[in-house]
Amino acid sequence: MSMSVSRVAGSSLPAQLLHHVTRRRHRFYGAVAVALLLFSVAIWVYGGFDRGVDFITSLPRPPPQSPPQHPHQQPPPAVPPSSSSLAGSSSTHGGHPTQTSPAAKATSSSDWRHSSQSPAANVSHGIPPKIWQILLPKKPTNQKFIPKPEILEETPSWLVMNTDYAYTVVSQDGGDEVVQQYFGDDPRILDAYTKMPNVGMKSDLLRYLILEAEGGVYSDTDTVALKPINDWVPAHLRDKVSVVVGLEFDRRDGPAWADILHDVQFCQWTIAAAPGHPVFRKMVERILSKLDELSAEHGLPIEQLKPSSVEVMNSTGPAAWSEVVFHQLQEFDNTITDYRNLSYMTEPRLIGDILVLTIDGFGMGQPHSNSTDDGSIPEAALVKHLFKGSWRGNDKRSGDAEST
Repeated sequence: MSMSVSRVAGSSLPAQLLHHVTRRRHRFYGAVAVALLLFSVAIWVYGGFDRGVDFITSLPRPPPQSPPQHPHQQPPPAVPPSSSSLAGSSSTHGGHPTQTSPAAKATSSSDWRHSSQSPAANVSHGIPPKIWQILLPKKPTNQKFIPKPEILEETPSWLVMNTDYAYTVVSQDGGDEVVQQYFGDDPRILDAYTKMPNVGMKSDLLRYLILEAEGGVYSDTDTVALKPINDWVPAHLRDKVSVVVGLEFDRRDGPAWADILHDVQFCQWTIAAAPGHPVFRKMVERILSKLDELSAEHGLPIEQLKPSSVEVMNSTGPAAWSEVVFHQLQEFDNTITDYRNLSYMTEPRLIGDILVLTIDGFGMGQPHSNSTDDGSIPEAALVKHLFKGSWRGNDKRSGDAEST
């Protein structure tokens, strides 16, 4: 390097001038190249912002794990991030913000979905991390419906047991939105939901529609969560279960009940399911058919019907639900020929992709059906039903028709 400098220093004046000009020219070209590069980057970034590109979320990331699909389960729709909703308030739960929106503003499909990026979304069975409860007014109203706070006094058990789950309480506006959004192209469903003769039957139909469209766990407001939902399905069955049902009645060797139509009956105060399971479409079709039968039998339009408790049970309630579930189980296992094939169960039984729980699973604390009723909580118990809205014996679907 020193020899080169000495040669330049000892050369003639023209040679020295040529050397300096060459160095400056190289620097100039280098500066121009850098400037062009920066200008190109600036144009790209500006154009991206102008097109609304999010340069953070558009970066490549590993795809989220999807729940396993089963041969009897339709694939769930794509799930953009959503908010839990609870009477239009906002809170923080389990360290994660729970955004809520007023029912009057419930117009976005994202309000009804839960992000697949949620930690809870990676549970190993196909039941999404959503909890649904329903609060409908006794009669449709144009005024904002505000339920009594005490109706939700059991809700904390669901929130504490199931952090990171989306919780939604669906009222009149939200129910209308669900039906319109997912089933608006079926005038039969819209007509039946709008004209349903009482709030209990309307709530029954709505829970089946929500579970068909969204999946998750539906449970009445008078239920207490005893174990986390993630523990409801045994670990060795989690990749095989799409629906979880429990018994509310098991006749066993006892006498028949006048208002219980089957020897074994499934409850519908709590149901867990992956979205799109065929059992819900079959249930909805049965409801539509039964409403037409009742209308023809009584010679009245649907909205003027005054169904008895047995008619309610056999059209939208647990008797109807039990028949649909039973027939679905028969499709999976042709050795099931009678309801009593499901009697005396001592452990959960997987039939097809439906997990049938024992009586204590969802039905502990009852004075029948060999349900544990000694004040203790059995190991098999997942949910306790308090029967605050019991309607049997008074021909009403709900003692407090605001809650279901």
